[in-house]
Amino acid sequence: MKPDNLIPAVDVDSISNPLIWEGEEAAEGVFVGATPDDALALLGVPSMASPPAPRLPDDFEPSAELRTWLETLGDNLEHVAKRPTSQCRLPMNNLGELDIQAVEEILGTGEVSGHVTLDGVRYQLTESLLAGVWQINGDNGHRWVEVSAAPSVALDAATALEPARFDVPAPGGEVMNAPAVLAEISERALAWETDTGVPNHVLNFTLLPMSEADHALLTAVLGRADFELVSGGFGDCRIMATRYRHVWAVQFVNAMGHTILDTIEIGGLPAAARAASQDFEDSAERLVELLEAYL
Repeated sequence: MKPDNLIPAVDVDSISNPLIWEGEEAAEGVFVGATPDDALALLGVPSMASPPAPRLPDDFEPSAELRTWLETLGDNLEHVAKRPTSQCRLPMNNLGELDIQAVEEILGTGEVSGHVTLDGVRYQLTESLLAGVWQINGDNGHRWVEVSAAPSVALDAATALEPARFDVPAPGGEVMNAPAVLAEISERALAWETDTGVPNHVLNFTLLPMSEADHALLTAVLGRADFELVSGGFGDCRIMATRYRHVWAVQFVNAMGHTILDTIEIGGLPAAARAASQDFEDSAERLVELLEAYL
């Protein structure tokens, strides 16, 4: 299969435009509209909810395979903590159904999740409560846990995107700044290399004077790949791959669902979807605490 066929394109006409900032909606609060039941909602803060109760049976006893698997996970975390650029993969094929359920319960669900299609396989990517520990689930039945700054399948997919060599349309009609922006995107994306240590370059569309025709032209030229990650918290950071290597549409959304920052980021996988090097030591310590609680 050719490299430019590894990541399928997305029909941009069927989805909302990721490059258009929708702006703030009418204010709602204490004296406007109905008063929310949860006082935190008045501040635009997500409602606080108790974590779900453990699903494992009360008499659950971990198998020898599960104990070995979890010990290996701890060893992998310590290894990556010393070498943050490395990665370790733990297959789950040798675990039984109840053991897999236990792994899901122990690891939980963290702030980063998303999906990517690579070489015909669609993968669901979910960071656990332990930063840098990812659950990868492919629709071909392959499933594993990976300790790394970012899932290897996501990095492979980013590399498989085609180079940013595209024709820059001439300005005309209501199109004003899009051609110049596209020329800068192409130049910077082609020049960017992963081993230079140069940080990603960010174009802030929230501050740029862009017409609707400019946004439409940017979307038509850059397109979308089937590759999206969301980093949560008090609001979301949405990271969407365009058709071109090193070119990402990145939106920051506040807790009330309003887009507050709309950008194009040129470079490697944006930092919002990566675990920091210091996270691995914290995750190794947290794993010990979780195992003491569960096992």
